[in-house]
Amino acid sequence: MNEETEFKTCPVCKKAWKTRKEFLDDSDVKIVGYQVHFKELSGGLFLFNHSCKTTMSVKAGAFIDLYGGPVFADRLTGTDECPGHCLVEHELRPCPAKCDCAFVREMIQIIKAWPKVDRYANGV
Repeated sequence: MNEETEFKTCPVCKKAWKTRKEFLDDSDVKIVGYQVHFKELSGGLFLFNHSCKTTMSVKAGAFIDLYGGPVFADRLTGTDECPGHCLVEHELRPCPAKCDCAFVREMIQIIKAWPKVDRYANGV
C-alpha cells in the first residue's frame, strides 16, 4: 500500500488506516490530547493513543469538515471568559467561551463520541 494514499500510519507498529473513517472507527485508537496552534487553528495537532502504546498526531484540519456549527471571530485566550482549556494538552472538554478556538474543542467532542468498531466482535 502506498503511504501517500493512506490517512495515517502508526510510526511504531506500522498499522495503516486507509481513510479517516477507518482511523476513527478503530477501537484501538483514542483521542488523548490537543496541541493548539494559535496562528493557524487547523494546524494544531490532535493526539491519539494507539493500542501498541504509541501516541500519534494528526492535524486538526483533517477533521474540520466534521464540524458544522458556528466559528466565532474573536480570540478570548487570556481573558476572564477563557477557561484556558487550549493551554492544557490533555484537557479535552468543550470550551464555553465564544472564542475562535471553540470550534476545535467541538471537533474533539465529535471525535470522542465517534462510534468505535470492535474488531474482535466478529472474530477478526
